[in-house]
Amino acid sequence: MSAAPPDGVALLTLDRPPVNAFDAATFRAYAERLQALAADPAVRVVVLTGAGERAFHAGADTGKMLDPAAVEDELAGALTWFETLSDFPKPLVGALNGPAAGGGAAIAADCDVLVAVPTATISIPELSLGVVGGGSHIKRLAPTYFKAQRMMLLGEKLTAQEALAAGILAAIVEREELLPTAFELAARIAALPPEAVQTARAIFRRGEHEAVLPGYRSELDAIIELG
Repeated sequence: MSAAPPDGVALLTLDRPPVNAFDAATFRAYAERLQALAADPAVRVVVLTGAGERAFHAGADTGKMLDPAAVEDELAGALTWFETLSDFPKPLVGALNGPAAGGGAAIAADCDVLVAVPTATISIPELSLGVVGGGSHIKRLAPTYFKAQRMMLLGEKLTAQEALAAGILAAIVEREELLPTAFELAARIAALPPEAVQTARAIFRRGEHEAVLPGYRSELDAIIELG
């Protein structure tokens, strides 16, 4: 399969060099793009990937996050994106082209199907940067409760190989096969009746998934309080 999205599938590339770390304006711009995809009846599935080879997504721009004058707006922009992502009604296939760190791990956690290159990792380095965050989402990705705790407190990473063994990844593929593989999986979903898919997905994601966003909001509140 070529690297062009098949019918019913849209590609959304997270792109902000050098490591796709977003500032408030970028988070808001991508939230608008996601809302447009949600409203487009021709789109049944979205593939999310990162630009370049250095990272899938490195979360928020730490330079701005650590600026007391900018932090509240930066957090508000991030919240707009993650609320939009959490509420997105269509399946998301994550194609991890590199490390998913911090907010990148949270984005991966909101996907329905994940594929990755061999060098991809998932991590939440927030505490090492002196801020709270990542724990609410990482519990959806870590294979065990204690692995999630070590990722948060000790900075352990979840490797692609660990994630595959735990059933978190659908596949590990070489870089040139990443998008074709993601598109193939997305096309299989897009071939299903869309209303049934969206309804089944919404029911499946109740409960545990719905608890993630309130936890994320609490983490953002804590950053302000502790700052």
